[in-house]
Amino acid sequence: MEIMCMENVSKSFGRVKVLDGVSLACDWGKVYGLVGDNGAGKTTLFRCLTGMASYEGMIRKGEWVTVGYLPADDFFYPLVTGYEYIAFCLRAYGKKVGRKQIDYLNANMFHLPLDRYASEYSTGMQKKLGFMAVYLQDPDLYILDEPFNGIDLKGCIRMKHLISYLKAQWKTVILSSHRLDVLHEVCDSIHYLREGRLLKGFACGSVEEIERFILNEEEGA
Repeated sequence: MEIMCMENVSKSFGRVKVLDGVSLACDWGKVYGLVGDNGAGKTTLFRCLTGMASYEGMIRKGEWVTVGYLPADDFFYPLVTGYEYIAFCLRAYGKKVGRKQIDYLNANMFHLPLDRYASEYSTGMQKKLGFMAVYLQDPDLYILDEPFNGIDLKGCIRMKHLISYLKAQWKTVILSSHRLDVLHEVCDSIHYLREGRLLKGFACGSVEEIERFILNEEEGA
């Protein structure tokens, strides 16, 4: 059963076409990986899916489907603690979550110093804080732009477990990453975005097969 469907989604900035007829149907309880070079259009596609950018074509979501978005590069105001950042995100989403629930989740999953200023966190800690805020919003569809970027080994393992947990809760996840090994572990399917187009016939076998497909496509360009 589809939670979201894109049909011929295109986006241009002036004369530059960043997305060119992207089509993809996503089901409930599935994890979709998106790979591609820098500038291939991944972030632009995510912004279109969240309604943050205009586009041509059609994106259909269920009437009551909620969306949570983790950008590749989040912004953290100075002198705002982790607690305050989460409170701000939840208010903007119209969600109320008690301090005890936040502390329980942090103690068991994220292990962040929430009483410290978020702008002073490491890149990996900021990534985890952003994901924690999205997780507490409890959306149906998670759109995660480079969620593994900058996080350490333990953080990567926890992130994979969280994504698997979301799938078990019948949530849908669309994520981008350059980590083919990680995507291969957590995704039901992986899609290759090249110069604004999703390539048909993309291999979703072993990591070696995916790498070989990408290299062959580049050599044939």
